[in-house]
Amino acid sequence: MYCRVSPNWVRSICFVVLLAFAIMGCRSAIQSPVKSNAVDLRRIHPAPGTTIVRFEQIDDAVYRGSKPKSDADYEFLRSKNIKFILNLRFFPFLSETETQNARRHQMIPMTATISASPVQPTERHINQILCVLRDEQFHPIYFHCDLGRDRASLIAALYEVYFRGVSREKAWQRAEQFGFKGGWTLRGLKAYFDEHTQAPISRYIPNCSANR
Repeated sequence: MYCRVSPNWVRSICFVVLLAFAIMGCRSAIQSPVKSNAVDLRRIHPAPGTTIVRFEQIDDAVYRGSKPKSDADYEFLRSKNIKFILNLRFFPFLSETETQNARRHQMIPMTATISASPVQPTERHINQILCVLRDEQFHPIYFHCDLGRDRASLIAALYEVYFRGVSREKAWQRAEQFGFKGGWTLRGLKAYFDEHTQAPISRYIPNCSANR
Protein backbone atom coordinates (compact mmCIF):
# COMPACT_ATOMS: atom_id res chain seq x y z
CA MET A 1 0.00 0.00 0.00
CA TYR A 2 1.35 3.48 -0.95
CA CYS A 3 0.70 6.76 0.90
CA ARG A 4 1.76 10.12 -0.40
CA VAL A 5 3.48 12.58 1.92
CA SER A 6 0.72 15.06 2.68
CA PRO A 7 -0.76 16.96 5.61
CA ASN A 8 -0.35 15.46 9.07
CA TRP A 9 -3.90 14.10 9.31
CA VAL A 10 -3.50 12.17 6.07
CA ARG A 11 -0.20 10.71 7.24
CA SER A 12 -1.89 9.68 10.49
CA ILE A 13 -4.61 7.83 8.61
CA CYS A 14 -2.05 6.05 6.46
CA PHE A 15 -0.09 5.02 9.55
CA VAL A 16 -3.17 3.54 11.23
CA VAL A 17 -4.09 1.58 8.10
CA LEU A 18 -0.58 0.23 7.68
CA LEU A 19 -0.44 -0.71 11.37
CA ALA A 20 -3.71 -2.60 11.06
CA PHE A 21 -2.41 -4.61 8.12
CA ALA A 22 0.78 -5.38 10.05
CA ILE A 23 -1.14 -6.65 13.08
CA MET A 24 -3.35 -8.84 10.89
CA GLY A 25 -0.29 -10.25 9.23
CA CYS A 26 1.34 -11.08 12.56
CA ARG A 27 -1.82 -12.76 13.81
CA SER A 28 -2.03 -14.90 10.68
CA ALA A 29 1.57 -15.92 11.07
CA ILE A 30 1.07 -16.92 14.72
CA GLN A 31 -2.18 -18.82 14.32
CA SER A 32 -1.90 -22.31 12.90
CA PRO A 33 -3.85 -22.77 9.67
CA VAL A 34 -4.39 -26.45 10.47
CA LYS A 35 -7.50 -27.26 12.47
CA SER A 36 -7.24 -29.73 15.32
CA ASN A 37 -8.05 -33.32 14.40
CA ALA A 38 -8.41 -34.38 18.05
CA VAL A 39 -10.99 -37.10 18.59
CA ASP A 40 -14.01 -36.12 20.66
CA LEU A 41 -14.09 -38.94 23.22
CA ARG A 42 -17.52 -37.82 24.40
CA ARG A 43 -19.22 -38.82 21.16
CA ILE A 44 -17.57 -42.10 20.26
CA HIS A 45 -19.65 -45.28 20.48
CA PRO A 46 -17.69 -48.38 21.45
CA ALA A 47 -19.31 -50.53 18.76
CA PRO A 48 -21.57 -50.00 15.73
CA GLY A 49 -25.24 -49.67 16.65
CA THR A 50 -24.61 -48.87 20.31
CA THR A 51 -25.76 -45.71 22.07
CA ILE A 52 -23.21 -45.86 24.90
CA VAL A 53 -20.75 -42.97 24.99
CA ARG A 54 -17.70 -42.11 27.10
CA PHE A 55 -16.87 -45.81 27.33
CA GLU A 56 -13.52 -46.71 28.84
CA GLN A 57 -11.78 -49.60 30.52
CA ILE A 58 -10.05 -48.18 33.59
CA ASP A 59 -8.75 -51.46 35.03
CA ASP A 60 -8.49 -55.14 34.11
CA ALA A 61 -12.14 -55.82 34.89
CA VAL A 62 -13.59 -52.36 35.52
CA TYR A 63 -15.37 -50.34 32.83
CA ARG A 64 -17.19 -47.02 32.83
CA GLY A 65 -19.53 -45.13 30.49
CA SER A 66 -23.06 -43.87 29.99
CA LYS A 67 -26.36 -45.57 30.72
CA PRO A 68 -27.02 -48.58 28.45
CA LYS A 69 -30.32 -48.17 26.63
CA SER A 70 -30.59 -50.57 23.70
CA ASP A 71 -30.18 -54.29 23.15
CA ALA A 72 -27.02 -53.47 21.22
CA ASP A 73 -25.62 -51.75 24.32
CA TYR A 74 -26.21 -54.78 26.51
CA GLU A 75 -24.91 -57.17 23.89
CA PHE A 76 -21.74 -55.11 23.66
CA LEU A 77 -21.30 -55.22 27.43
CA ARG A 78 -21.86 -58.97 27.33
CA SER A 79 -19.14 -59.24 24.68
CA LYS A 80 -16.78 -57.81 27.33
CA ASN A 81 -17.92 -60.58 29.70
CA ILE A 82 -19.38 -57.96 32.04
CA LYS A 83 -21.47 -59.59 34.75
CA PHE A 84 -22.48 -56.66 36.94
CA ILE A 85 -23.82 -53.20 36.10
CA LEU A 86 -23.49 -50.55 38.79
CA ASN A 87 -25.83 -47.61 38.34
CA LEU A 88 -24.72 -44.39 40.07
CA ARG A 89 -27.85 -42.53 41.04
CA PHE A 90 -28.91 -39.64 43.25
CA PHE A 91 -31.77 -41.74 44.61
CA PRO A 92 -30.95 -45.32 45.66
CA PHE A 93 -33.24 -47.28 43.39
CA LEU A 94 -33.01 -48.65 39.88
CA SER A 95 -35.29 -47.91 36.98
CA GLU A 96 -37.44 -50.90 36.19
CA THR A 97 -36.41 -50.81 32.54
CA GLU A 98 -32.70 -51.12 33.29
CA THR A 99 -33.35 -53.88 35.81
CA GLN A 100 -35.28 -55.90 33.27
CA ASN A 101 -32.81 -55.29 30.46
CA ALA A 102 -29.82 -56.27 32.58
CA ARG A 103 -31.42 -59.48 33.76
CA ARG A 104 -32.63 -60.34 30.26
CA HIS A 105 -29.02 -60.16 29.11
CA GLN A 106 -27.80 -62.30 32.02
CA MET A 107 -26.26 -59.45 33.97
CA ILE A 108 -26.89 -58.44 37.56
CA PRO A 109 -28.02 -54.84 38.15
CA MET A 110 -26.75 -52.93 41.18
CA THR A 111 -27.26 -49.41 42.41
CA ALA A 112 -25.24 -46.92 44.45
CA THR A 113 -26.05 -43.50 45.83
CA ILE A 114 -24.02 -40.46 44.82
CA SER A 115 -25.22 -36.87 44.73
CA ALA A 116 -24.39 -34.44 41.94
CA SER A 117 -24.97 -30.92 43.18
CA PRO A 118 -23.18 -27.88 44.62
CA VAL A 119 -22.84 -29.96 47.81
CA GLN A 120 -20.12 -32.59 48.03
CA PRO A 121 -21.22 -36.24 47.99
CA THR A 122 -20.59 -38.08 51.23
CA GLU A 123 -17.34 -39.93 51.78
CA ARG A 124 -19.32 -42.99 52.87
CA HIS A 125 -21.16 -43.18 49.54
CA ILE A 126 -17.99 -42.64 47.51
CA ASN A 127 -16.07 -45.29 49.44
CA GLN A 128 -18.90 -47.79 49.08
CA ILE A 129 -18.79 -47.37 45.31
CA LEU A 130 -15.01 -47.64 45.12
CA CYS A 131 -15.01 -50.78 47.26
CA VAL A 132 -17.61 -52.44 45.04
CA LEU A 133 -15.42 -51.69 42.03
CA ARG A 134 -12.40 -53.19 43.79
CA ASP A 135 -14.21 -56.34 44.91
CA GLU A 136 -13.29 -59.19 42.56
CA GLN A 137 -16.55 -61.01 43.25
CA PHE A 138 -18.25 -58.29 41.18
CA HIS A 139 -15.82 -58.50 38.25
CA PRO A 140 -16.06 -57.76 35.41
CA ILE A 141 -18.17 -54.71 36.25
CA TYR A 142 -19.51 -51.74 34.31
CA PHE A 143 -20.44 -48.58 36.23
CA HIS A 144 -22.33 -45.62 34.83
CA CYS A 145 -24.40 -42.54 35.50
CA ASP A 146 -26.96 -41.26 33.02
CA LEU A 147 -24.50 -39.52 30.69
CA GLY A 148 -21.28 -41.14 31.84
CA ARG A 149 -19.95 -37.63 32.17
CA ASP A 150 -19.95 -36.26 35.71
CA ARG A 151 -20.55 -38.77 38.51
CA ALA A 152 -18.88 -41.56 36.54
CA SER A 153 -15.92 -39.30 35.77
CA LEU A 154 -15.45 -38.45 39.45
CA ILE A 155 -15.45 -42.12 40.42
CA ALA A 156 -13.09 -43.01 37.58
CA ALA A 157 -10.69 -40.22 38.56
CA LEU A 158 -10.65 -41.24 42.23
CA TYR A 159 -10.19 -44.90 41.29
CA GLU A 160 -7.17 -44.06 39.17
CA VAL A 161 -5.58 -41.88 41.85
CA TYR A 162 -6.24 -44.29 44.73
CA PHE A 163 -5.65 -47.66 43.10
CA ARG A 164 -3.60 -47.08 39.97
CA GLY A 165 -1.17 -44.41 41.11
CA VAL A 166 -2.23 -41.86 38.50
CA SER A 167 -1.47 -38.26 39.43
CA ARG A 168 -4.40 -36.09 40.44
CA GLU A 169 -3.64 -33.73 37.55
CA LYS A 170 -3.74 -36.47 34.91
CA ALA A 171 -6.80 -38.12 36.42
CA TRP A 172 -8.78 -34.90 36.37
CA GLN A 173 -7.56 -34.01 32.92
CA ARG A 174 -9.05 -37.31 31.81
CA ALA A 175 -12.35 -36.42 33.46
CA GLU A 176 -12.43 -33.16 31.53
CA GLN A 177 -11.65 -34.98 28.29
CA PHE A 178 -14.75 -37.06 28.95
CA GLY A 179 -16.80 -33.87 29.20
CA PHE A 180 -17.06 -33.20 32.93
CA LYS A 181 -19.10 -30.03 33.44
CA GLY A 182 -17.42 -27.43 35.60
CA GLY A 183 -20.47 -25.30 36.36
CA TRP A 184 -21.65 -24.34 39.84
CA THR A 185 -24.44 -26.95 39.80
CA LEU A 186 -21.84 -29.74 39.95
CA ARG A 187 -19.13 -28.00 41.90
CA GLY A 188 -19.62 -30.45 44.76
CA LEU A 189 -18.13 -33.24 42.65
CA LYS A 190 -15.02 -31.24 41.75
CA ALA A 191 -14.69 -29.99 45.33
CA TYR A 192 -14.76 -33.57 46.59
CA PHE A 193 -12.01 -34.57 44.18
CA ASP A 194 -9.84 -31.58 45.09
CA GLU A 195 -10.22 -32.18 48.81
CA HIS A 196 -9.76 -35.96 48.72
CA THR A 197 -6.67 -36.12 46.52
CA GLN A 198 -4.39 -33.98 48.62
CA ALA A 199 -1.11 -35.52 49.77
CA PRO A 200 -0.76 -37.86 51.49
CA ILE A 201 -3.26 -39.79 49.35
CA SER A 202 -3.13 -42.81 51.66
CA ARG A 203 -5.38 -41.13 54.23
CA TYR A 204 -8.25 -41.08 51.73
CA ILE A 205 -7.96 -44.55 50.20
CA PRO A 206 -10.88 -46.60 51.56
CA ASN A 207 -10.17 -49.67 53.61
CA CYS A 208 -12.39 -52.00 51.65
CA SER A 209 -11.48 -55.09 53.62
CA ALA A 210 -13.08 -53.54 56.71
CA ASN A 211 -16.41 -53.26 54.87
CA ARG A 212 -16.64 -56.91 53.85
